[in-house]
Amino acid sequence: MPKVAQVHDNIDRTRYIVLRRENILGRSPDANIHVDNNVVSRHHARIACAPGTQSYYVEDVSARGTYVNFRRIKGRHPLHEGDRICVLRFHNVHPAELDKMTPQQLKDFADDPRVEGIKAVADFTFGYVELKETHEAQAEPARAKPDSLLGKLKAFLGKK
Repeated sequence: MPKVAQVHDNIDRTRYIVLRRENILGRSPDANIHVDNNVVSRHHARIACAPGTQSYYVEDVSARGTYVNFRRIKGRHPLHEGDRICVLRFHNVHPAELDKMTPQQLKDFADDPRVEGIKAVADFTFGYVELKETHEAQAEPARAKPDSLLGKLKAFLGKK
């Protein structure tokens, strides 16, 4: 039977969950994958075994969205070993808004404690969407501008 491990904030506070044939990820007390956060729906996603198989899938049942490997899913999505199931954990910032922020504002935003990471190991991985990875594709146009604040922040932080 597949297992999921939750590790909060990249700190070793591990809790293993043996997946049932049907699992609910959410903030409701009856969710067997409980995420205690008001941003997460009471029943945010359903992780279940496809009938007659040993294959699992995830289904978004929230209004806020569920992501697999940082891509938003619609309906049922098959899961594979190492997949990350993510739930929205912060407000979206359009890439144009990033250019309006000072380097310190960008750093503070990226360091916001509300952007918690949940790293998982074993057969499936689920976690909160992390700021850096979710904005990667959206920030690409801003990054292409050599004089953008995002470019300046990277220089300020010594990153290429």
